[in-house]
Amino acid sequence: MMLSILLYDLDCHVHVFVYADNWKYHADKIVEGGVFVFSNFYTKEALGSLRPMSSKFRINFSPSTNVERLEDDYMIARHEFEFVDLSNLFVVANAYEKPDSPSYSTDVIGVLVNFEHIWEIKTMYGLKDICKFRITDGRDSHKVAVWGNLVVTTDARVREVKEGFKDGEEEPIIVIVSSTKLKIWRSSVKISTLPASKIYINLDHDFSLKSFIHICIRLREEGYVPSDKTTSSPTTTDVKEVVPVIETVTLKELSEKTSTGFLKMSFMCKVKVKSIGESDNWWYGSCNKNDCHEEVIKFEGKYRCARCQKNYPVPQKRFKIVVLAEVDTEAFNFVLYDRAVKRLLGKTVTKLMAEGYNDPASYPPPLKQITGREITNKVELTDDNILVSSIVYYVVDAYECSVITYLVLEDIDTGTSVSNYTNISVPGLSDGAGTPGSALSTSKRVIKEK
Repeated sequence: MMLSILLYDLDCHVHVFVYADNWKYHADKIVEGGVFVFSNFYTKEALGSLRPMSSKFRINFSPSTNVERLEDDYMIARHEFEFVDLSNLFVVANAYEKPDSPSYSTDVIGVLVNFEHIWEIKTMYGLKDICKFRITDGRDSHKVAVWGNLVVTTDARVREVKEGFKDGEEEPIIVIVSSTKLKIWRSSVKISTLPASKIYINLDHDFSLKSFIHICIRLREEGYVPSDKTTSSPTTTDVKEVVPVIETVTLKELSEKTSTGFLKMSFMCKVKVKSIGESDNWWYGSCNKNDCHEEVIKFEGKYRCARCQKNYPVPQKRFKIVVLAEVDTEAFNFVLYDRAVKRLLGKTVTKLMAEGYNDPASYPPPLKQITGREITNKVELTDDNILVSSIVYYVVDAYECSVITYLVLEDIDTGTSVSNYTNISVPGLSDGAGTPGSALSTSKRVIKEK
């Protein structure tokens, strides 16, 4: 049994492999879309062909693996994909060392056009049902062949959507096809579904993919691009675990942490939000690479990260706000990134946009309500704080003030093959890995108290 999961702390998704004799103990617990804690598992190098994600490792359940379901706090996206721009499909397919069994399958997104309903085709395995369509982003277009159990459900879903159109007002149908196989045939790319494939028509979850309106509609919403990070294969099950307590400091004490020994260290700081700077946008289009999060620019219809030198069909939308926070006579600026703001609001950028707050320059009321609240910021000291004594601090996570101290598990052995969880007294807290530091910020404007 193979599962796909999104790891919250690592901001990536990986395969989970469960042998049949173990699966019978967990089959009634694990459901698609649920949020779980897995403990006492081990990792192995991800091998095989047509893997639906690019993670270099996979999680294996052992006989002692525990599965605990948690309440969904919506901090983990329901869907994540590794989209490849349609203009890059030929390059990807042409680079396969084994065209019939490439290492990875491919996720694509675009507008569905020229849909051909179910018909039978003669194959070497007998008569098979098939339906076809083209997927386009306004510049590039490729044929998609749908096979197997997806044929009937896809045909029914397309009919349902088209029947909902008003007379003479046909809207674009946004289609996501995950885990596909690419093949070059007569100098063009053919996309075929696999048993692991899924097709989403006008997906309306954390995506707002409703308007590809310019030149056959360009993409507008979040996508997932794999991390370039590699993970070492396990060589031992000897786990070294350390449970440090993050120090809670005052604003004055925080400003005094200027020696190089404090670089990249995290501190908890209790503050009261005095004001929110509204001179910059409250969200930005982000690079999809896990260790980047640089703001992307739109160039020739694509979204490009200048730092990574990569194009993406869809950028992620992430929070970034600047607040002036105070304690007693001290007041400093804090830059709150995506995870911190999501935790305080309980909503993502796309959730707010779905509620009608689409203008990045106009701060929605839920964001403004942060003013006056007492919060506990988890601050990671950056080069600027150490080298030039900057008092603009970057917040990797934020909590209501009832949460003052907590424990964070840190694995000090990069080759660790077993994951262990320790019960933490404050539920729902985790490390803020993946939030950009000052070197990656797109704006360092300081709010001045009026």
